Amino acid sequence: MAVSLDLDAFSDLGIQAKDGRHDAFERLNDELALSGVEDAKNSYFGGGEARDNDDRADVLQAPLEPNLATSDIDQFGEWTILMASSATKELFQLRRRDAKMATCVLKKIRQLSKGEFIGNNYRVLRGPSHGIPIYQAQVLSNLRLVYQIDCALDDDGQVEHQVVKIYGIYSHKQLDHIWLWLSKLLSQRGSVYRQRCLVRECAEPGRGVYRPAVFPPRMEEFVTEQSPTFVHDDGSNEDLSWLMSNKYVKLSKAYLNGLIAEREVELPFQLATEEWQIVQCSTSCYVIGRSGTGKTTAMIFKMVGIQRAWEQVSGVRKPRQLFVTRFPVLAAKVEDFFTGLVESLALAGRTEDELRILRSQTQSAEQQPPIIDPLDALNYRSRAPQKYSQLSDQDFPLFITFDQLARMVAADIQADDSKERDRLIFILDKVVNDESSFVTYELFKTYYWPHLCDTYRSPLARNFGPWLVFSEFMGVIKGSETAFHSPNGILDRQTYLNLSTRVYPVFSEDRHSLYSAFESYSKLKRERYGYDMADRTYAILKALQPNDLKEQLVDYLYVDEVQDNLIIDTMLLRILCRNANGLFWAGDTAQTISAGSSFRFADLKAFIHRAEATRKVAIPKSCTKPEVFELPINYRSHSGIVNCAQLVVKVITDFWPDSIDTLQTERAMLGGPKPAFLTGWYDEIFPYETFFSGLRGNRELGAEQCIIVRDSAVREQIRERFGDIAIILTLQECKGLEFDDVFLYNFFEHSAATFLQWCSVSTAYKNQAMTSSCGARKSPLSMLCSELKNLYVGITRARKKLYLLDHSQKSEPMRELWLREGLVDITFPGINFCRYAEDSTEEQWAASGHKLLNAGQFQEAIRCFTRAKSPRQARIARAYLLRQVATSTVENSERRKMFLAAAEAFARCANEAIGTQKISFYGGAAKCYALADNFLRAAIFYEKADDFNKAAGQYRKANCFDEIVQILKRHPDKITETYKDELFHECVVHYSRNHLRPPLSLFSSADDELKYLKDKGLYKEAINLLRSLGRFFEVAEVHCILGQPCDAIRTILEHQDNQSDAMQRVGDIALNALWRECSFDMPVQDILRNRESNAHKVLNCIKDIPLNRLRISDNEQVRFFRAVQRSSFSEEVYRLGEEFAGRGEEAMALMAFNIFYSRLPTLNSASASVFDNFLKRFERYVHFLASAVSNEKPFRVTDSQVRKVFGIMSSSEHHYSVTPGTFLHRKFDQNRQLSAVDINLLLKTQLKARLRKKVLEEDKIFCASQALSMQCPYFVLHGRHHHTAQCNYQHLQKTSLNAASYSMKVNVHLQQIRILDLMVSAAEGSENYHTSMIAALNLLYAVIYCPIYVEGSIADLRWNAIHNAAGCTSVARRWIQKVFEYLGTGNSTNHIDYLMNIIRFTCLYTALGGECPLQEYVSRENCRLSYGEQLLTESGDDNVSADIIVSLTQMNSTRGVQALRFLLRLGVGMDLSVVCNFAEEICSTFVLSLHPSGDLSPLHGLVVPRRWIINPNKPVVSRDIIQRFLHCTRYLMNLLRSGKIHRKFALPPNEESLVDVALVRMSRILCILGYNVCDPGLSKMIAETLLLPPLEVEDTGNPSPQTLRQLASQRLQYLETILALDNGFAMKDLIHLVHKNSRHNTGPISARIPQLFFKGVEDISRQMNRTR
Repeated sequence: MAVSLDLDAFSDLGIQAKDGRHDAFERLNDELALSGVEDAKNSYFGGGEARDNDDRADVLQAPLEPNLATSDIDQFGEWTILMASSATKELFQLRRRDAKMATCVLKKIRQLSKGEFIGNNYRVLRGPSHGIPIYQAQVLSNLRLVYQIDCALDDDGQVEHQVVKIYGIYSHKQLDHIWLWLSKLLSQRGSVYRQRCLVRECAEPGRGVYRPAVFPPRMEEFVTEQSPTFVHDDGSNEDLSWLMSNKYVKLSKAYLNGLIAEREVELPFQLATEEWQIVQCSTSCYVIGRSGTGKTTAMIFKMVGIQRAWEQVSGVRKPRQLFVTRFPVLAAKVEDFFTGLVESLALAGRTEDELRILRSQTQSAEQQPPIIDPLDALNYRSRAPQKYSQLSDQDFPLFITFDQLARMVAADIQADDSKERDRLIFILDKVVNDESSFVTYELFKTYYWPHLCDTYRSPLARNFGPWLVFSEFMGVIKGSETAFHSPNGILDRQTYLNLSTRVYPVFSEDRHSLYSAFESYSKLKRERYGYDMADRTYAILKALQPNDLKEQLVDYLYVDEVQDNLIIDTMLLRILCRNANGLFWAGDTAQTISAGSSFRFADLKAFIHRAEATRKVAIPKSCTKPEVFELPINYRSHSGIVNCAQLVVKVITDFWPDSIDTLQTERAMLGGPKPAFLTGWYDEIFPYETFFSGLRGNRELGAEQCIIVRDSAVREQIRERFGDIAIILTLQECKGLEFDDVFLYNFFEHSAATFLQWCSVSTAYKNQAMTSSCGARKSPLSMLCSELKNLYVGITRARKKLYLLDHSQKSEPMRELWLREGLVDITFPGINFCRYAEDSTEEQWAASGHKLLNAGQFQEAIRCFTRAKSPRQARIARAYLLRQVATSTVENSERRKMFLAAAEAFARCANEAIGTQKISFYGGAAKCYALADNFLRAAIFYEKADDFNKAAGQYRKANCFDEIVQILKRHPDKITETYKDELFHECVVHYSRNHLRPPLSLFSSADDELKYLKDKGLYKEAINLLRSLGRFFEVAEVHCILGQPCDAIRTILEHQDNQSDAMQRVGDIALNALWRECSFDMPVQDILRNRESNAHKVLNCIKDIPLNRLRISDNEQVRFFRAVQRSSFSEEVYRLGEEFAGRGEEAMALMAFNIFYSRLPTLNSASASVFDNFLKRFERYVHFLASAVSNEKPFRVTDSQVRKVFGIMSSSEHHYSVTPGTFLHRKFDQNRQLSAVDINLLLKTQLKARLRKKVLEEDKIFCASQALSMQCPYFVLHGRHHHTAQCNYQHLQKTSLNAASYSMKVNVHLQQIRILDLMVSAAEGSENYHTSMIAALNLLYAVIYCPIYVEGSIADLRWNAIHNAAGCTSVARRWIQKVFEYLGTGNSTNHIDYLMNIIRFTCLYTALGGECPLQEYVSRENCRLSYGEQLLTESGDDNVSADIIVSLTQMNSTRGVQALRFLLRLGVGMDLSVVCNFAEEICSTFVLSLHPSGDLSPLHGLVVPRRWIINPNKPVVSRDIIQRFLHCTRYLMNLLRSGKIHRKFALPPNEESLVDVALVRMSRILCILGYNVCDPGLSKMIAETLLLPPLEVEDTGNPSPQTLRQLASQRLQYLETILALDNGFAMKDLIHLVHKNSRHNTGPISARIPQLFFKGVEDISRQMNRTR
């Protein structure tokens, strides 16, 4: 039937419903004010470019500004019209009764909107002398509009302007006393407000037309003590508080379209300035306010404003807004309010046809509202996806409970391989799949608390009760910030005991007992496989990875009643929001409804700040400090109740400032009666017998009156004695509820605190010594904190009247305190309840019943519905009550019985219901059947509830797979995709494995079935299908997928059917299997020899196949694995590596070499030549490793052989993964997807590490080799081993020490440096190898400049015996330069070490033929070393290190002697061998200055070591320098003989022999010098140094003949000594220089000293180099 919509009545007003043709265009122009919309769009996207919906990862750079503006009405004036909720109700009723009369009212309102305040539009009901004027405007003869000129904020909250506030539509007779009362009441808003209401700005002079005045915003000052109760002349009372509770909405286009559609509208109403600031806040905010202060309203309006701002710009990504609370009913109410606001605002854009449809829907709408299960927070949104990641933009704004949100997040994450993995997986699985294991407070109270009370009797049970104990467990021991950072998320006992008593005062006196109870609780929970709210959040946070929810983060987060969450819950919520400025936390820590919460807003704010600051959690931090708002004005209760409760809060904050947030003093909008304290009843059996007696019979308290008691026992006592006289709730049950009148019964009498403890509060206030009292009375006060919080809860449940019934002595302290502050009235005996009992209508009883039902107080709800004569509602409440009783039942059989009863009750409710209620009750019945383990009935009822996800789940538990198939085929769109796939999979498995056929076909073809089986990993089923189809090569492929290569090979060999590629396919399968297990750096030989390994089995399978039918590379790979199986270190393995290398297969070659050198040989006793052969091959291996990580020819993942050798798998295009357990995988805790760039970098990094490891391993062997070490000093001196010392030196006979052995040692050390250089070069500066370089160069120095001179010298080095001599010396010289760059006085432990290295490396550099300005390096500021007081005048520079280098490179003996003197005088911890060598190098520069023969040729007749004349171009040295040198050598010789040599030199354990060797060496040097010198004075000094009889001569230049004879005799003695020292050694170190043109024939002086004949210096050089 068509519905007639009368729009003519509105035509005179210019109000036309739009038609569809103009809807698209006018939507943006006519709906809401669009100022700033384009700016909002640009700021949201940066430049106005729309983004794709999946670009979810970007954070909003500039959040949308909330927009609550409503569009004006055409032909209305500039005055804003605010309609009171009472006026709106009357206008809509009038519209339904008489549309034309409603039109007249709107015409009058239009006149007022134009400022036409004249005539009958502007008659004052009560003038300014009475307060704020209230006006009437005559509509018809007996119809009036009552209004006021008020002030309100504009739409953006920037200015305040005058408005017309319409209170209602009344007949002439209704204009009575209430307006006088209202006028006086409004006048108390202050003089500024009064002045603004009275001012008039004339718009049209002489016509009585005015424009609205505009003012700056002001803060609300309206707080009054005036009571809302009006006393009539006859003494009767009238409650006028409804005037103050009115909400005022703007008369807008949406408002009028709602009137047209006869649809009740929910439009944004006027907010106080403080609330408007919250809505407009551009940063995150914390909103704190007691109950009834407008927190939730501000939150909803902000959500609506942001939604509206988004709707006004097309193409803009929808902001995701998330509202979270712990309570399903609150979530539902907020969502309904939000939806109502959005839908009502959208009415402004409706067309005429759309309004007509809406009107018909309104008339035919069902009357049964949806039922929200108040105790089922886990399943609040039955249609929500299982996983959080499955939410789409269409799901937002999302209103959800925290419990359900946590379960959705848990379903999205997986625990990693941490040490807590098993525990986390267990909890997460429980969170997702087993809500019956969740330990709620109700379960704790029913099951756990009795056990704890039996174990821990007395104070715990008597004083605190289950609520406080559970709160301490959850909020402190497990759910606090400190607990979160503790092992397993739990405070240990000592940490708990050490907590601040100021912050956590409740159990401060008995924490040991509490913690013991907690341990018992934990044990019981583990035995029941349960988890609690703290376990859940801890597991989620620990398992949550930074990128798990990255694409699903929200833009705005709103958390209402945040104090009912754990502090760690807020961490999870914070992680879900990407916008650091999009957080809205609201609540009141003075009253916590959920057990477990234990924090203040100050704690929350600090916790969020620390969470954003830490790098461990990927949370963006705002650059703007969050705002904190306090809402101190209470809109629900009057001042009498608010002031009484405020004193309780003051006591709490004064005694325990850290246990509750300290806020501004709470104020009420209206005055009211003080609470009445009823005292004076002294009946010992039942003190209030006479008081309650008036309620016997049919008399009872009303629907909005409640008695609050301590516990259920007291409730039962009252009802047993007086009957069912009232709604009676315990303190815990009444949290979150409010009533007009509250009777708080025996709160103090039943308090766990003693009289003396309560007295401490009163005493402290009397003495005004709060601090000292707290300190003196620690024991009682900790308990009083929780008692006072309970008292606050009880008081604030009352809206209008509060009665305190308590006769006990314990009530006296607080009663006296209230009386002293004038906050209560005392009522004495002589009255009964009849005086206070209110009559209630059936509607009021029904409303109260719904309120109690939504609060989960089902027993009391049944009582209300019974009095409302609503049997159906009573049956609904009874069904919930049965389920509640079943949940609290412990014994399993009884529990199932109770759940079955509840299920049947819900089923009956469903039969009586219609619409959404029917579905809700079917769902309730299904859940109860499921909890009763009746899975089949549960599934049937879930189907009736249209919840096919859960229906299928129950069918699965009942093993009814046919029914699951029916659901999948008939209702595929009603099951989530993920769950649908899971169910389909289980059906396929079920029917396949049981060889059954489903009722409906699951696949359309065999290929589809095969694809599904492979995709889902059902390979055994796929093999059976393929065999039946005769597709054997595909069977082999499936076997390969299953890791069954032998089965695959056998399948192909059995069914090869002469296919040409069959053998190659066998080879491919075999090699893939072999490489899969035997990749790089795996124990390949062990794997191949393990009979249980696939690799061993595969080799056996292919042992008979003809290898010549394989590709050449595959052929050699098979041979390679067979060779390794026989022996990893065989020559065949190395040879195959060379063959791989020859074909350019570097990865294969490296694999072969790596296996060959997987275990390096033991070479401790090997000869130098053996070590040389080893190094030549080992260098080949190192070279391959170095090449693999070089930038010139690195390994690349794009090379298939590289992937094969290193176990790399292509997982997707351009992405790779690594086989677990392999060389590359060891870098990670778990497998990862890597790009080509990442995998190449990983390969390079790991091979570098392998290169370093193997080279250092070989270097360790090198350093430990005896063949490469120096000769044993003791053995050299004595020709035998030391009888006690364990010697690691070399022990070769004298005859074995020759130039060949010397050259071989030098060769091996140079090869080692070359190998080390490959490692250092591969490091590319990433590591500091200077220490290793210095150590290697020191070893080379010790070999070239042997500490024991008979081992050889640089003159004995045969360069043709050095492998790649040019390359080796080039590397060594480069190293020396690098070391010189690194060396400095700041990089050495002491200056002497630095100088020793300078000597070593300079000698090495000159020995290796280097030409480099070494002096420049040591001239740097950090390399200079001053002589200090030791400075000699001959030196050109005060730099010891420079002098050393000049002396060695330029043969400057002057500076060398100066440096030597410095070392001997000031040096400590020197290397004796280095100093001796330095002295010999200086001595070698004297050869041209000795003139042993007196011949014209200064070299003729010289007998010197060959190393002294490698470069015979020596400078002429003055006698004074030689003399200084001899002074130095004398000092050194004295040290060597003194036994105090250790004071100057660092000596090894066998120091005696080493000192003896040094003494011999220096003696030999002096003997050589003495033999060649012809100066008697110098000869005398040498003799004295050698302790020989000195010459008896003066130190003059003209020796006598006798002196010359003594000198000749002494020369012969020196020669004999030299020959004696060299006796027995194969090395011929000395040489006799003879000039060819000498005037005297010079014969050989000894057969052991060869002669070298020369004509010029160049002859000497040429002949010396020829011998090398």
